[in-house]
Amino acid sequence: MVAPVFVARTWAQRALSLLAWSLLASMLVEALHDVSMAWDVWYYHLPFAARIAGIVPAKQFAYDPLNQARFEGFPLLAETIQGLLWRVTGRAESANLVAFASVPLFAWFVKRRFDVPMDATILALLAVPVVQIHATSCYVDLPANAATSALVLLVIASFAEAKAPSRGTIALALACAAIAANTKALSHPIVGLALAALAWRVRDWKTIAIASLALPIVFFTPLKNLALYQNPYYPVDFRMLGVHFHGLDAPYSSSPVWLEHAPRPVRFLCSVFEIGVRPMSDTRRWTVDEWTPPDAPGYRMGGFFGAYVALHLALFAWRAVRDRKDRAARAAAIGFGALTAIVSVLPQSHELRYYMGWMMVLVVLDLWLWRRRAPAVAPQRMALGAVVALAAVLFVTRGAYAYPSGESFDQLVRAEVDASALHKVRDGEHVCVHRAPWNLLWAARFHAPRDYAVTEADAPADCAGAPAL
Repeated sequence: MVAPVFVARTWAQRALSLLAWSLLASMLVEALHDVSMAWDVWYYHLPFAARIAGIVPAKQFAYDPLNQARFEGFPLLAETIQGLLWRVTGRAESANLVAFASVPLFAWFVKRRFDVPMDATILALLAVPVVQIHATSCYVDLPANAATSALVLLVIASFAEAKAPSRGTIALALACAAIAANTKALSHPIVGLALAALAWRVRDWKTIAIASLALPIVFFTPLKNLALYQNPYYPVDFRMLGVHFHGLDAPYSSSPVWLEHAPRPVRFLCSVFEIGVRPMSDTRRWTVDEWTPPDAPGYRMGGFFGAYVALHLALFAWRAVRDRKDRAARAAAIGFGALTAIVSVLPQSHELRYYMGWMMVLVVLDLWLWRRRAPAVAPQRMALGAVVALAAVLFVTRGAYAYPSGESFDQLVRAEVDASALHKVRDGEHVCVHRAPWNLLWAARFHAPRDYAVTEADAPADCAGAPAL
């Protein structure tokens, strides 16, 4: 752990702190009031959370065959916590807190491990559009990436110090790895390589042997899938090293037409610097999933704010070159370079919401390295730079993700469920719903005291004779 530096806070620092916590408080109110409206949230995240927590059991709402396979094979740690929050509070909106909590918890981790003020980290993170947007959603990308980022930063810090990492650091790294790996499958390559690097740094085979006992927990989901379905990434159908792993779902692949044949690192760089994305005048320049019409040049691209990325890269390069004889700066440069090389070749590397940890690590390394050289002024100056970028993001999005501006769950149910069609359903009847992604909203649980069963269909023909709604 880096030794803390105690610096008297100026009025400007107090103002920045007030801004950071006020913005976070406003976003907390939004998370508690606005139900997430994104497609994936209602297609499988919240349906899975509702079943895990017993809110909508299988006998009341049955998935279509592909969604059932996803439920059986996907990592579901985040959905489990979402479901528990929903059940305890009685509000679907509470599921947003899983993503929201990632920001202050990650900032607290950075404070404890790198002695960077929480308010500076919060402002720097919320200036990243995709982080700000995901912080009040039910997507699981932010929790997974926060855990992955913490793991990578722990590994970099272990190389920055002369002594080997402590057992506490190793335990924390394994905990972060377990959270990331059991939340998002795309984190597995980074998690695996980060743990290998940490083992190399430890070089104590007894400690490594003891720590390896936790690996079945870290990689619980793929090991469970391998045992049950002979496919670590069930239900995805794929080939690796000449072995065909059978599944119901084709591997996801989507990119802008003009980049279809470009190498993944090229796509990644184009997306990082937001080449081809919507203009700053478009309020939908940044969204939770970066969706555009498939023929648009910015399809599934952007999310980090290209100018903000360039600023952080310039600051990082300057510090790394100036302090190249410093062990910490060298560890940061090598670690971030390795992370960039890994992320750029991973599947769908241009869809930055999957890999927002890359930007989160860059932001923290900048805050850390600059604070080491100028503890009295660096956090304030870095926070001021983040505020400028944050202001631009809030202007473009009209602040839609920073204050309560959407609908509650009850309002969503009334808007998306056809009351006249539901009125025709008799109690005890089994009906079929083809209203993606809003199928779950038709469940009897949300229309008490009604009592009927629903099966969702991927297409009307899948209803197999059951009355279709």
